[in-house]
Amino acid sequence: MRFFKFVTGISLLALAFLSNAQSNPQWVQMVTNDQLSVRVVLLNDTQCPKVSVDNVPTAMHLRAAKVVDFPAVCELLVSRDTRSIKIKQQALPTLPSVVDRIAILGDTGCRINKINAQACNDAQAWPLRELSASIGAQTPDIILHVGDYFYRETPCPEGDKGCKGSPSGYNWDTWNADWFAPANSLFQSSVIALSRGNHEECGRAQNGWSRYLSPWAYPKAGQACAEMEKPYILKLKGVNYIMFDSSSGQDDRTSEPQLALYKKAIAQLKIDKDSTNIFLTHRPMWTYNKIKSTYYYGNLTQQIAFKNLLPKRTLFVSGHAHYLQVLDMQTDYDQVIIGNSGTELVKVGNTTQKNVDINKHMANFVYSRSGFGYGILTESSKTLKFYKQNGAHTGECIWLSDKQHPSLICQ
Repeated sequence: MRFFKFVTGISLLALAFLSNAQSNPQWVQMVTNDQLSVRVVLLNDTQCPKVSVDNVPTAMHLRAAKVVDFPAVCELLVSRDTRSIKIKQQALPTLPSVVDRIAILGDTGCRINKINAQACNDAQAWPLRELSASIGAQTPDIILHVGDYFYRETPCPEGDKGCKGSPSGYNWDTWNADWFAPANSLFQSSVIALSRGNHEECGRAQNGWSRYLSPWAYPKAGQACAEMEKPYILKLKGVNYIMFDSSSGQDDRTSEPQLALYKKAIAQLKIDKDSTNIFLTHRPMWTYNKIKSTYYYGNLTQQIAFKNLLPKRTLFVSGHAHYLQVLDMQTDYDQVIIGNSGTELVKVGNTTQKNVDINKHMANFVYSRSGFGYGILTESSKTLKFYKQNGAHTGECIWLSDKQHPSLICQ
């Protein structure tokens, strides 16, 4: 059995490396209006390829033309019920008729800035390639990313072997190094749905986000960068997955205009008060961690704007904080944070703290786990299992969503 696991692990890594050799990154992501978006980055080709959709040859359109720092990308929108997607005889993922196993990861890029230089060349210090292969081996029905793909904002410091040769700056080479190349095995394994992180906000990596990953149409020439893209809902097996853009703004302060914007955005979704919801938002509403001398409690705008606004059976799932944490709140919405999928981690330890005061909001417990990893949510059992980048199981929680007061049980 151990030999089989060893061989399987080596095979997965080999497949991941081989997949990076393909000329044009191509993937299928779930987007707005209950559709799938087939996308292809044109690295060497000059024309969009044809796509076989349920054995019918279909033309793609140019989503964004080639510019100095970015290659062109093509797109084709198809129904979520599509059963077969092929480009040049290569099959791409589709959604199964029943979605039950959902992989969740977040904060995946390799951090290089003026303060920190993560060892991007070290697979242990930045394990996204191995983590992607591990998720693929779990055969999820869909993969959800809670934001922050791009971290190589400045050049690697001279003489630093850990990140020597790394590209940097807002261009394709950096996007490819930080996300597309190491995540290629994800693209081949499952449909993916993507959230926008603060590293993709206006003034940072918004060009790559809007060009390649945004669920919305690419902005027209002269159109200003959207500080907040409209939220939308993915319906998966009777659960609303609310995709909400919390990339801009600050966590420790808010304003009346921002509160009004958040409330209006949710009101326009017209969410049924009796529905079960998982709220995907990059910035966590709640967290609990002391960083140096300051406690980080979460995002104040969401705490105020969403108070009693959403159905009781709503679970928040976020990244932004670079660790794994689950918070069972007494009177507020429960929170799961999976921001430990590659970016340099913030230490939290392996602890379960009970009766925690989070800025005058009480948590029954705060469950924290250290190390890199990801989560697999099984909807039928409402069980969220956590794994290291190599697939080792590190813990799990059950979300009791059927109660009048939803709660979490973790171990």
